[in-house]
Amino acid sequence: MKKYSFLFVMLFALLLSCSAFAADGEWAAWEADLSNAAEIQCTIAEPLLEDEDVKAALGEVTENDWAIGPEDAIVTLVEYADFQCPYCSRAGLTALDFQAAHPDEVRYVYRHFPLSFHEKAPMTAYAADAAGKQGLFFETERFLYETQSDWSNIQDMEEFEAWLRENIQTALPELDYEQWTADFESEETHAAVDSSFQKVAATGLISGTPTFFANFYQTSYEPAVLEQYINLFKLQKNYRTSCPVNAVEEGKEYRAVLHTTAGDVVVNLFAEDAPNLVSNFMALAADGFYNGNLFHNVVDGFIAQTGDPSATGVGLAGYYLNDENLNNNGFNEAGAVAMANTGADKNGTQFFIAQDVAEYFRSGYAAQGELTEEELNKKVNGRLEAMNAKYSVFGRVAEESLEVLPLITTSDMIESVDIEVRG
Repeated sequence: MKKYSFLFVMLFALLLSCSAFAADGEWAAWEADLSNAAEIQCTIAEPLLEDEDVKAALGEVTENDWAIGPEDAIVTLVEYADFQCPYCSRAGLTALDFQAAHPDEVRYVYRHFPLSFHEKAPMTAYAADAAGKQGLFFETERFLYETQSDWSNIQDMEEFEAWLRENIQTALPELDYEQWTADFESEETHAAVDSSFQKVAATGLISGTPTFFANFYQTSYEPAVLEQYINLFKLQKNYRTSCPVNAVEEGKEYRAVLHTTAGDVVVNLFAEDAPNLVSNFMALAADGFYNGNLFHNVVDGFIAQTGDPSATGVGLAGYYLNDENLNNNGFNEAGAVAMANTGADKNGTQFFIAQDVAEYFRSGYAAQGELTEEELNKKVNGRLEAMNAKYSVFGRVAEESLEVLPLITTSDMIESVDIEVRG
């Protein structure tokens, strides 16, 4: 009886140990407890919310400007235009609509730049400024642009002035027409408009219309581009002012499951070789930083880059981390996951997933002309060595996820990231 009891106890213990081993070998959700973790050395980045040099040259926005939107808007959109310019018509209406769609985030500023070969530009500017004195500048801008095809072809200037006087009264019934007439004919109004071209032209920053600046960075007026500026400057206003912490525990393995609109991508993280970069990635993922990030830079057969909520290619969390795990031949195999950077020790939040880089380079060189196998290998190996020396590889895509990589386009995004641990 004692013999059987002993065997039962031994068998039960063996089953327990096997169960524990199976549990240790399974992936489980990582619970981020960063309260006692040590801070990683980093360099805090200064946000560039405005181009101060351009603002100094063009002049900051004041109460003398025609502006609509809050003074503390995330983006101040300054346009230089004239009302006869056909391209300005589309641009101006787009800017007005964009500001209306983002009333709390965008301030739209119109500045005159009447071109000499547009003979009606000064008079339309006088009309808008005169209406602006009654708080109707942007209503006049919309009126002038929406009717531009009606008046731009009127050859006789007296006939055009008559058209303008009659139609602005009809278009803006709230206008005090008698006061508007006095301001429209005022030498003060004319002098302000007439001097605007010379002042701006002297800066050398503007040569044509329309010219747009978002926070005094020259930009396109297309809504998709302006949306990116909103995202970028919003991100910069929320830059983190402290370094991330080391979340990697010794003896444990970590992986990330990127749930993307192209499919799930499993990434085995190199916690031992790049602990700081892996810690940073895991902490940001746990905080939801990567959720909704587009793959803003995709080169077919080569890489898919993401990790910038603004999708501009210059967004980050507010700090830079040093390089880790360089020269490890990480790009010699498909699926390397590496930090994008702007130079040595300038790793932020952006990363890219590489496909078969060696094959990409090989195909490119082979298409350029006849090369011996030795010459081809030398060129390919040189490119691989350069990438291995420049970019920190902190993970690799699991083999079963490699088939997803060619499906990723710039329309795809990361929906969410799960961090898992075992060991």
